[in-house]
Amino acid sequence: MGLTETIVYDRKRVLGVLIIMFVLITGYASAIRPTSALYDQTGISTTIDATSIGTFLVDHDMGWQQTDTAGADLANTSLTEGETRAIFTYRENTLGADGNTRYTKDYDMDGSNVSAGRDNLEVIHTVNFNQTPGKDGQLWFDEEGTISVSGAASNSTDTRCVFASSGSGQGAFQGTVTAGSVMNVDEVAAVTQLDGRAISGDSSVPVNLRYGFDAEGSNADTNDTLASGSAAVFMNTDFVTGDPVCSEDCCNETNVSTRIYDNQRTVASGLFGLAQTHEYTSSN
Repeated sequence: MGLTETIVYDRKRVLGVLIIMFVLITGYASAIRPTSALYDQTGISTTIDATSIGTFLVDHDMGWQQTDTAGADLANTSLTEGETRAIFTYRENTLGADGNTRYTKDYDMDGSNVSAGRDNLEVIHTVNFNQTPGKDGQLWFDEEGTISVSGAASNSTDTRCVFASSGSGQGAFQGTVTAGSVMNVDEVAAVTQLDGRAISGDSSVPVNLRYGFDAEGSNADTNDTLASGSAAVFMNTDFVTGDPVCSEDCCNETNVSTRIYDNQRTVASGLFGLAQTHEYTSSN
């Protein structure tokens, strides 16, 4: 969106430009693996193309839970031997007031098995906003997607917790990765994209969550190349894997073989341009 072009310096204002990329790729001897689809392979798709002068509002909340084990009860947090579960959540709250809003959204959630390179969750936005002259118009945009996955060991003797196991086999794991952005602006041209995968018939397909954010001024063809207001982009990751051979005491720290957490947040305010990507990928 032109963020690599030369920024014209305006003596009357302090300008900030950030172009940042974060990629987190993790792998474990006891690997994080996806769940797989059983009977219900439902999909939900939404497309929005809107122009508004005045007030514009979008609210969206989604939760999707899936297990690969027939007869499992998602209300029961204890996993059966070898069971893998995934939870997708997504939310968006957008409000444009006293301004001109141009907004598009393509949303797709697919609960069927996907291969590497395909996704279960895909969301793409374009958001353009300019406050009405003489008004204190603002656009608020808040978006977040989460994937949580957990798997019981393949040879468990005690399913009171996810790390119970004995003998040799696949170790247990659990964790969550979250990514998104927040904007509070009176002028912006922004694109966001969120993609996630955690349902596959092939256990070697990596669990993945990616988030991209790119924002600048809405009049990039002139000297006004910067957005006005504030924005934040974030990704939080927390995963832990267990030893395939462990005792029945699930709370014993010796049951944990690998742990990783990574929390990142970037904030820009005033006049800004911000391009950032985050990605979590498990081993394959």
